[in-house]
Amino acid sequence: MGFVDEESMTVALSRQLQLPLVDLDTAGLPQDVVHHLRVDMAERYGVFPIAGDPKARTITVATSDPTNVEQAQEIAFHTGMKVQFAVATGSSIDRAIRRYYYGENTVASDTTTPKKLGLSEPEFAEADLARNGQTARAPGTTLVSAEAAALVEQLSFLQHRVGELEKLVFGQVRALRSVVELLLEKGHITREEYLARVRGRDERSHQ
Repeated sequence: MGFVDEESMTVALSRQLQLPLVDLDTAGLPQDVVHHLRVDMAERYGVFPIAGDPKARTITVATSDPTNVEQAQEIAFHTGMKVQFAVATGSSIDRAIRRYYYGENTVASDTTTPKKLGLSEPEFAEADLARNGQTARAPGTTLVSAEAAALVEQLSFLQHRVGELEKLVFGQVRALRSVVELLLEKGHITREEYLARVRGRDERSHQ
């Protein structure tokens, strides 16, 4: 296996951790969903709010790194709400932040997946593993073949690498937005001019 794309890693994380998988590009969330989490927190932690229940004091956020316990604790501390995770790709989270918080027009790029290349995703039946002598397991766990375990290990490594790259990109985006906000505050540009320029750039990139 010579490639693992971001989408496949997200699917694997969702299955491994038994968390819901959300496609932020097609979810059709209401615009007021951003009221559940401040934009600076969404950018700082690389998450996007998808639901909130003030009565139950819970907030559900999409993240590309649901294993980040510190992230959940920080969000819970700042919001005063219990945090629940769903899994989404880092790139779709960034697009959702730009679309919902800043009003930008964002479009997902086409990614290469095993299905698009005509490859089927391997499935491991418990009966097949048992016939191969892989029957020992702890209570509450599932049987996993050596090949599947190696795949999970590779996915975890690549997820870490992608996470580091996402942090770098998010840092650059935050720096750029800070400059834009400063220009807006100083009156050098208006928000309408900025959004018009961004939308014009997006239209040219898709021609």
